[in-house]
Amino acid sequence: MESIGLNLTTTALWTIGIMIALYCVIIAIFGGYFARFSKDINDFFYSGQRFAWWLGAASMVATGIGSYSYLKYSQQGFETGMSSAMTYTNEWFIVPLFLFGWLPIIYFSKVRSIPEYFERRFNRTARYISLTIILSYMLFYIGYNLFTIGVAIEGLLGIPMIYTVPIVTLILGGYVTFGGQTAVIFTDLFQGIMLYLAGGIAIVAGIIALGGLSEFWDWLPVSHRLPFVHLINDAKFNTSGLFWGEALAGSIAFMYMNQGFIMRYLALKSVDDGRKAGVFNVLVSLPLSAIVVGAVGWIAKALVTKQTAAGGALEGLDPIHIANHFHTFIVVTWQTLQQNSIIFGFVIAALTAALMSTVDTLINACAAIGIYDLYKPLFKPEASDRHYLIAARWVSAGTAFIGLLLVFWFSQQEGTLMSIHYKGIMIIIPSIVTAIFMGAFWRRFNAVAACVSMALGSILTVVTVWYPHIIDPLSDFVLGPKNDEYIYMRALFGMVVTAVVGIIVTFATRPDKPEKSRGLTIDSLDYAMEKYKGGKPNLAKGKKARRLELRLDASLERGVIGLPPAVMERLKAEDGDIIYVEDSRWWLGGLRSDHNYARTLPDLSDNAVVVSDQTRDDASLLPDHPVSVQKII
Repeated sequence: MESIGLNLTTTALWTIGIMIALYCVIIAIFGGYFARFSKDINDFFYSGQRFAWWLGAASMVATGIGSYSYLKYSQQGFETGMSSAMTYTNEWFIVPLFLFGWLPIIYFSKVRSIPEYFERRFNRTARYISLTIILSYMLFYIGYNLFTIGVAIEGLLGIPMIYTVPIVTLILGGYVTFGGQTAVIFTDLFQGIMLYLAGGIAIVAGIIALGGLSEFWDWLPVSHRLPFVHLINDAKFNTSGLFWGEALAGSIAFMYMNQGFIMRYLALKSVDDGRKAGVFNVLVSLPLSAIVVGAVGWIAKALVTKQTAAGGALEGLDPIHIANHFHTFIVVTWQTLQQNSIIFGFVIAALTAALMSTVDTLINACAAIGIYDLYKPLFKPEASDRHYLIAARWVSAGTAFIGLLLVFWFSQQEGTLMSIHYKGIMIIIPSIVTAIFMGAFWRRFNAVAACVSMALGSILTVVTVWYPHIIDPLSDFVLGPKNDEYIYMRALFGMVVTAVVGIIVTFATRPDKPEKSRGLTIDSLDYAMEKYKGGKPNLAKGKKARRLELRLDASLERGVIGLPPAVMERLKAEDGDIIYVEDSRWWLGGLRSDHNYARTLPDLSDNAVVVSDQTRDDASLLPDHPVSVQKII
């Protein structure tokens, strides 16, 4: 592995290594603490669907930024400038369809995985075709993240990845295996703060080294100030390719079929909270993340330009030489931080945070699919929750081990890390994202069409690896690059082929029975809401009732909450509505909360609510703390 060439002293190496190790220990302890809140299999994978929107949105920051993000996008920022932010800001056109179509479909239908949706919407064959594709996608991402952090640490510290990656994998597998989704959400919240703080430190240090914002802007070449890069010239990074491949296929994949992201939305307390998290993610988190992971590359270009004009190193800095652009973030951060090994160690620990925050989500997601789509339906359909919880932990550990094995496969691949990433992803995702879209938004799309289009679309996309010129007609039509790589056009080709096959087969075969798709398409959401509640939805808008006294009544059934008439009126609730009860401390984000069915108790005082001991324990509510309640549906 090529060394980055920072000429670190032994003391600096030890300091950085200790900072990374200390961070890993803190995360392991922090994540392990939340294992106590995983009481059953639903808690393990979906945290009881109890969390507030802001907690889900904040934790998605760390999930979306991988260990490769700082390295890859700093490299891209150094080479092409602010256009590196394009990949983080291209979801806008599919967000409405997600927030008002796909999200309520999967939430109200209570599907636990994307493959489960395919069986309920189509048939079991569709389930296992989609299962194969989704597992390939997530395992690819797990292995890729582990590989990139191994590359960074090996180049930085000189420690072979054969030693570092297994240690990181062991820590990751540990807290995910025992803590489940709750541990993932809270560790990702912590790591998201770490990521932004470390990125901010690197950016501020770079701006100071340049002499201020005005100096940064003056020395940044005009070509690097543009929001869009060249339309079609560069096969690896161009505006046309980024839209037709990354934005269309990649963004839909991340939002619609990435089981890890889907589980994050399903862990929230309501569809409304999911929509708030989605809007915040697109309008705030993603643009800010684009700056955090790419800005050091922009600063690096300004630094190198100014250094060249000065004819030597800038004042207070050693000469900045970036032999491998992939190392831009590490080289520039080390120099602009004045070679301070403690602060630099903190920043490098953030790279480890980025790895953990992405991989822990994917490990938990793979375990969910392993239990709900393989183990439970095929081997143990009637086992206890405790049995499934133990099995889920074994699957989590096995997934981490498979990801570790994939690191050695990645180490044998040729090309840049960016090309390795896109070549793999753009082969895997096209057929399934197309099938999801057609299934959710077109009721006529039937089981035969789904199976044939996914299978044939995947096969033809893979064939283009050996016969890439099959893509030429489509590539020419959309003005994409005609070259030997087809990084983005391959994804568009796969989507078009899948869609064409799906449409032809749909009209050539009989439609499925109407009841097969009820509640699973956008035009049947009313039925989905009714099934979710177990009765007619109450959509009247009420107000949240806060700081109510929690009382116990053993005569109430488990899962029922007794409310006084005044509170029922404030909530605009009726008996049988789903009520969300939570500890009144908002900053817990719903950690101590649960959903229950409402029952009016006429004689109850206006500032109290009543539950049974079992219901209180299910929600992890504390006896001496007031609670808040709100109507969900």
